[in-house]
Amino acid sequence: MKMFDYNTRASKFKFQGEVIVPGDKSIAHRAIAFGALANGVTQISNFSYSDDLTVTAQVFKELGAKIHTELSTKDMIIKGTGHKLQSLDHSLNIDNVGTLESILLGILTTSTNEYTIAGGDYLSKRPLERLVKLLTAMGGSFQPIGEDALPVKTKGSHDLKGITYQQDISSAQIKSGLVFAGIYAKTPTTIIRKLPTRDHTEVLANFFGANVVTTPETITVNPAHTNLKGQSLTIPGDFSSAALYIAGALLSEGSEIHLPKVGLNSTRIGMLNVAKQMGAHITVENCSINSVEPYGDLVIRSQQLHGTKISAKQVQFIIDEIPIIALMASQATGTTVIEGIHDVHLQLSDRIRNMRVELAKLGIVMQVNDDSIVIKGEQKIKVKDDVDSHNDHRIAMMLCIASILTETPFKIKNIESIDISYPNFLSDLKKISVAK
Repeated sequence: MKMFDYNTRASKFKFQGEVIVPGDKSIAHRAIAFGALANGVTQISNFSYSDDLTVTAQVFKELGAKIHTELSTKDMIIKGTGHKLQSLDHSLNIDNVGTLESILLGILTTSTNEYTIAGGDYLSKRPLERLVKLLTAMGGSFQPIGEDALPVKTKGSHDLKGITYQQDISSAQIKSGLVFAGIYAKTPTTIIRKLPTRDHTEVLANFFGANVVTTPETITVNPAHTNLKGQSLTIPGDFSSAALYIAGALLSEGSEIHLPKVGLNSTRIGMLNVAKQMGAHITVENCSINSVEPYGDLVIRSQQLHGTKISAKQVQFIIDEIPIIALMASQATGTTVIEGIHDVHLQLSDRIRNMRVELAKLGIVMQVNDDSIVIKGEQKIKVKDDVDSHNDHRIAMMLCIASILTETPFKIKNIESIDISYPNFLSDLKKISVAK
């Protein structure tokens, strides 16, 4: 892949106008998977054609689902396999799509075909041990070709047995793998929560006809007695993308923006709650009724924020927004402490380290410990060096938001990582940016 750099502009900006953020990537990955497993046709509206989702669609095409784009509406149409997955004579390449890795491992555990899953540089280093151990206990067979990471050979079973898993780390991805496998097991699978995590997998599983029962303490996946059925759904706007504009508008004096039809799933809007804790008043209008996933319109105006304490219970709901929250905290008054990040550190140690390193190049310092992040407020942005995305789309887009707060231009290296989730981010950002 060719690497591209982005030169920020020599001006401070405020945000004015409206942005329609792309459809939620987390929901879309799962909608493709359920649509591919189901009987009949699934129609997905407001689908975002990002790099990650293109990989997921391609993988399920190879497994036998018929997938195409409706030209006039851009909807994704999936004719499902009815859980009859195609055998393959080549590897399934999932690049670096971490969500797809856990979903696919769970699904392939339910097939007696042999498959090899290969990945990119990042997933070829990310340990698989936790999820593989659990899926093996259900009756799957896994043979890592690498060192406890991709590539891995899989062979599943039609005689899977449910397990009881007491979560040792709060991971929505591990949970998702178990839910997909548990739907096709012979006996129930119970997940005893450590802390609540995003619930898109459970919500969509039931929408497609599975029987997943959740309580504050447990998630129980009951075996599906009939095949899942294809459905029509609209993907709400991606809250993690909206979070970037929320932060930029709050921090840049004179801003006012409108973000229509943003997903408001209670397990995804942790950053909205953090902003409110920091003193922000954000208007939510036109909330949806009777949709699979809730959504509404957001109106954000610039405001002075103050520091806050973010508890361990909140962390799983801000896992993608930690970089942008760190930027917000650095510009607020007082000190912000993010507690209980140990589990996130295990899952996203590179992101946290790279966020700290790159913000330091803009004069923003923070203290990162094994279980907390401490950020003092009212730090002036002083550009000391060009910055690098480290091929992390969350860091790349956070650095773009930081650039509107300083008149000193700098270079963001490897900006193309934004294509993973939001290919039109730079053009959308330019549309609402007004020089001060």
